[in-house]
Amino acid sequence: MWPAIKLEQEWKIYMDHVSNVAASATTLQKARLAKGYSLEDLALTTGLTMKEIDAAERGVPFHEQHVERIEHALR
Repeated sequence: MWPAIKLEQEWKIYMDHVSNVAASATTLQKARLAKGYSLEDLALTTGLTMKEIDAAERGVPFHEQHVERIEHALR
């Protein structure tokens, strides 16, 4: 019984993480659009590629530094 409880707890932690990543991704895209930035505009502003920004907005795992650069540009 104990392994099942531990597995359930680990699954909940994982799903919470997935939910947070998805929420962050949606927030990034909404913030970019609210500022009137295209992917290209934000790429030029942050020094990241459009592919990297698109990945961040879709919730694909990415470097935390990239998120910080995007958030800084969208302030």
